[in-house]
Amino acid sequence: MIGALWTGISGLSAAQAAIDNESNNIANVNTVGYKASRVSFADLMYQDSIGKGATVTSAEKQYVQGSLNLTGSNYDLALNGDGFFVVSNVNATGTSETYYTRAGNLRMGDNGTLQDANGYEVQGWAMSTLDPTSDVISTNKNWTSFNDNFTEIAGNQIIKFSNKIETYAAKMTDYQTSAKSDSLELTGSGIKSKSSKISDIEQLITKYTSALEDYAENPNATSSPSIAQSSVIDFPSLTSSSLNGEKQQIYVYIDGNKYPVDYVNTTANTELRAELEALYDAGMTGLDLDGDGAADLSDEEYNILASRAATYKALADKISDITGLVAYTVDASNNPSTNIADVLEGRIRIDSINPGEDFLIGDVSEFSNSTELEGTKVNITEAVAGTGEGAVESAMNALRNAVAGKQYDVYEQNDIVSDDDGNLITWDDGTAGTGDTISFSMTIDGIVHTVTSTQGVTGTEVSYKEAVTDLISQINLDPDLSLLVEAKTINGKLVIESKTTGEEFTGIISYTDDSTATTYTKEKDLELSGNTGAGAEFMQIISNVDQETSKTSLQLKLDSLGLTDESFGEFNVDETGLITITQDGVDYVVGQIAIAQFANNIELKAIGNNLLAETTSSGKPIYTINNDNSTLISAKTLELSKADLSESLVNLMVFQRAFEANSKSITTADELLTTLIQLKR
Repeated sequence: MIGALWTGISGLSAAQAAIDNESNNIANVNTVGYKASRVSFADLMYQDSIGKGATVTSAEKQYVQGSLNLTGSNYDLALNGDGFFVVSNVNATGTSETYYTRAGNLRMGDNGTLQDANGYEVQGWAMSTLDPTSDVISTNKNWTSFNDNFTEIAGNQIIKFSNKIETYAAKMTDYQTSAKSDSLELTGSGIKSKSSKISDIEQLITKYTSALEDYAENPNATSSPSIAQSSVIDFPSLTSSSLNGEKQQIYVYIDGNKYPVDYVNTTANTELRAELEALYDAGMTGLDLDGDGAADLSDEEYNILASRAATYKALADKISDITGLVAYTVDASNNPSTNIADVLEGRIRIDSINPGEDFLIGDVSEFSNSTELEGTKVNITEAVAGTGEGAVESAMNALRNAVAGKQYDVYEQNDIVSDDDGNLITWDDGTAGTGDTISFSMTIDGIVHTVTSTQGVTGTEVSYKEAVTDLISQINLDPDLSLLVEAKTINGKLVIESKTTGEEFTGIISYTDDSTATTYTKEKDLELSGNTGAGAEFMQIISNVDQETSKTSLQLKLDSLGLTDESFGEFNVDETGLITITQDGVDYVVGQIAIAQFANNIELKAIGNNLLAETTSSGKPIYTINNDNSTLISAKTLELSKADLSESLVNLMVFQRAFEANSKSITTADELLTTLIQLKR
């Protein structure tokens, strides 16, 4: 009888445990991601082939997929397949505890990290810290992240490698407003109109976007830079040309389109006449157009030569206005030059500003006096289309140059040696060992660089033009200034151009009159000075999520990540757990949620609050790069509880009957035991 009592008690205990388990399932019928538990029974030891009751061997969670419910909330995520979200509870002491959960009702915490409902931080592969020197390319040194000034998107692409994800994001300030036409007084030097600059940028945006798309399709492609085409067209030489009047023209075919320029009838000014006279006296052939061998050129010859030069420059300007091209009159080495001796040779260099894209040059001709003389053409550099990262970098640099351009300051040479009233000052007083001087001071990043012409201190009578030429030499030879700017003359004007795209500088020309010890400072001519590009700002940021690094908390605030000066954007997660924040039309990948899997899910220890802890029996968590483990994440969705209310209610009735039956066996054994005791009495 005693054995029957204990057997009944074990049955009561087992039934009670089963009822407790079903009660817990019913209580969690609405708990997100909850997995129902199932109680397993086993019989106890036997004596004389009679068992001694039942016991609960385990209460196991059943890790089967729950139904998915679309909620529409961006921060709701559901796992579709085997696996768990990983969360970390960081204590005040700095230590942390790692747990696992199927509950995907997440949020952004006050510190900007992705958290679960308990405030524990979701773990994954976070965005690497940006390196401003390598990850950020900005034409403004003061700006290292996007701000409200960047209103135009230049390109945006997510590149997925086998072990990392990169985000390319490029933006610009309003280039259409900042762009302005180059001065026509710089004709022949690659000048562009405002509309041409804008068209160039729009073409280069397309090129940059295309390069990014190609890179995304094949991220492991061999990297090679794109090379821009550069060609030279050469019209009949000075001794062969008969270009001398109206109804005559020069032309070139580019990509099947004819670009003609009619003879530009102009008059040689005093300075140009002096230059031509000096060339004639030096024996330059082809200047004596009528062949009379006179000691000096005639007025007509001066004007024809000036008009020819103007015609060649006009064609260079016309070509520069073609989208994607820029043209210059050049010297014998094909270097840009507007010196009259070089221009009269009729050479024009045409450069593509779109690397990798070629252009076709057709006929090159001079039509004059009913006679057509053919010119020549030659490619200095062939266009080569790059691949992979190299192609992207080439396209980006071309776009950056077109957007920001290079600052150039223009000074009228006559103004340099004029007093404050514009009157020319006599150059040098002729005293040995002394002389007037011209200096150039440039301030950049708070540092002042100064050079002075050596001509003015020779004690000999020299022209201010010689002094300016020497000043140019001093600037270009100075070890500091030569790295920052280039000095040159364009159509008789002093031009100082930055060597770095987007770099701004402040330059001042100083003229010191030795005879009066008076110094005059000359700032740039605002009407002539400008920018080779649109004068806007450009920035490209490349961010990286390295999937082979340690897992950590995921920061969502864009300003904390150094991407923008604003914190928030639209939160999105793809099926691989890739977190994208969209702000002002640009997508930034800021991290990837990790999915942990275990060899034995059943042995995970439930600790409450939808959390599970690993045990020795469950094994260590298993992770795969890019979560390539057949488990997908469903966005704006929650996994419903696997507790089945109907099934649990049925089970409750079964366990209730089992409980009552076991209690009946106890009372029966008790009655029999009482009868035995009474028999003894």
